[in-house]
Amino acid sequence: MAHTPEDHTVLLERAVTAYRGGRLGEAEQHLCALSALPSDRCADGWALLTRAAVRCDRGDPRAAGRLLRRAVEAHQVAGDRRGEAWAVFLYGRMCRLRGRAEDARRLLYAARETFRAVGEARGVAWAGGELARLAAQSGGPDPDALAEARRLHERAGDRRGGAWAHLWWTVARTDEPGFPWQEEFPDVLRRFHEVSDLLGTAWTLHHHALTLARTDGTGGVDGTGGTDRTGGTDGVDGRGGTGGTDGRRREADRLFEGALALFEEADCPHGRAWTMLEYALRSPAHRFLSDEWAAEIRHVFHGIGDEAGEAWVDLAEAGPSPAGEPPYELASRYPAALLDTLEWTEAGDPLIPRAARDTQPEPRPGFPRPGDRDRPDDSRAHVRLTLLDDVPVPDVPARIALQVVPGPGHPWSTAPLPALTARATSLGHAEIDPPHGVPADGAEFRFTPHRPGSHRLRFTVEDSATGTVLQQVEAEIDVVPSDPGPHRPTAPRPASARRA
Repeated sequence: MAHTPEDHTVLLERAVTAYRGGRLGEAEQHLCALSALPSDRCADGWALLTRAAVRCDRGDPRAAGRLLRRAVEAHQVAGDRRGEAWAVFLYGRMCRLRGRAEDARRLLYAARETFRAVGEARGVAWAGGELARLAAQSGGPDPDALAEARRLHERAGDRRGGAWAHLWWTVARTDEPGFPWQEEFPDVLRRFHEVSDLLGTAWTLHHHALTLARTDGTGGVDGTGGTDRTGGTDGVDGRGGTGGTDGRRREADRLFEGALALFEEADCPHGRAWTMLEYALRSPAHRFLSDEWAAEIRHVFHGIGDEAGEAWVDLAEAGPSPAGEPPYELASRYPAALLDTLEWTEAGDPLIPRAARDTQPEPRPGFPRPGDRDRPDDSRAHVRLTLLDDVPVPDVPARIALQVVPGPGHPWSTAPLPALTARATSLGHAEIDPPHGVPADGAEFRFTPHRPGSHRLRFTVEDSATGTVLQQVEAEIDVVPSDPGPHRPTAPRPASARRA
């Protein structure tokens, strides 16, 4: 049966519709069928960014970076600034998910400015909401910014975006004494039902259940002001009145179970793993049904490459540290301000900060590993940067070579380098091209500054197969005016680095 040009458009529309409905598995199926179509057309930026968005919402962003870089390039080639803005926005969202706050902030601000320039009101609202969520991940939620994002969504006629902003606004205020969360969560749920968003419904049930479970007298903060209006006869709506600690626990159990079923239907392992973990921690009877509860949850996190999620399971099993310090796997990934909000119940179970489930952060560059001081230097790999041209001047490209140099005791010293990707980012008024290179092939970048002075560049080396960051280096390059006196060439000066 011959394929028509309409097949591509129809499949993409179906994928986007399924994604907006929170049906991630269905969206992935349409995208796989789309990629299987014989086609001589160039890369479709919209298909690429939709696939990346699905991966991120499932909690598996490992391949999203490559997809979004290709999406940005495809939209630039097509001259589609609106599509490019959405790809940059999603790239910023992915960076937020990976815990790369500075990159996320820069990309989200850039996307928001482009959205404004092209008149994309929905994009402005989504970017504002993501920037507000970024603040929450550092331990400082910004409900006012989320309320503004909600107003912008409603002004743009984006009911689905308004529902998501309403949810995150509610979550940001849930722990405030006297906040009427028992009214807000059902209202958010109604809004997601109206737009048929399965994923939004699941996350609403998750956070509603978590709030109920943490107000049952086991160490949480009672935001009801002594009122027992929780409940709900079907375990979903939450408007009923079961009353009392036992009633709240039963209702929380029903909401957790409802969230688990919806995450399963949506094909969102990230939400399923977090709901399984919180359900087990908040419901001892449920946890003790099986001795393998931790292994099962850890297996789901492992399936999407979420090492941070696995670390939270490890913490739940181990209990609080006698010294009161968080374990390395958490301390190296999360901001200290967020970990400072971690609390423990009298039973020794963690009250994990809500913002922790919004990210899958990688270990921070330069964070010392246990025993790192005793590790011989010749067993490490280093990034070497070499300035190949004379002293850089404004608006003239200068070449920079990047090499990955393994020490004699490193496994790569006796074997070819694996498939690595080096990403280059300018942190000032300069351009760097191409945005990524392959160290094994001799990565070379063209640095074009637009003003004299000191310029900072960031180079990130990733494992191409998994998207895992192996090493990150920041360098400073001095740029002199176009008509200077004699100067000696200045090589890039590494400012900071994480060793592989």
